[in-house]
Amino acid sequence: MLAGGSIFIASAIALIARPDLFGEFIGITGVDAYWSLRMTGIVLIPLGYLMIVVRSVASNSVVKSFAYLMSIVSLSLGIVTLLAPGQANIGRIIYAIIGFLFSTLYVVAIALGRNKN
Repeated sequence: MLAGGSIFIASAIALIARPDLFGEFIGITGVDAYWSLRMTGIVLIPLGYLMIVVRSVASNSVVKSFAYLMSIVSLSLGIVTLLAPGQANIGRIIYAIIGFLFSTLYVVAIALGRNKN
């Protein structure tokens, strides 16, 4: 969760600071799209922070429950990225793969029953 939270926060900063560059990277352009990307960035900051906090201080059962949630969120972000309007490009595919990878890693960690330590 530490890596996932860090990537969410880094993505959020990019989305807020330069939605035009991020949008271009995933093939989405236009002022309306940039506004939506900024909104997404604002939402990702607390989610990324929560991932780090849960991993650091929560019980194993809470970490496991949150991992279930994050596997669904990561999978959903990957799907939504692929289905977003605009021209599909390599950046969009890379970003979707990152979402799918994190979703898979959460499921694997749950299946292995790994503790937070």
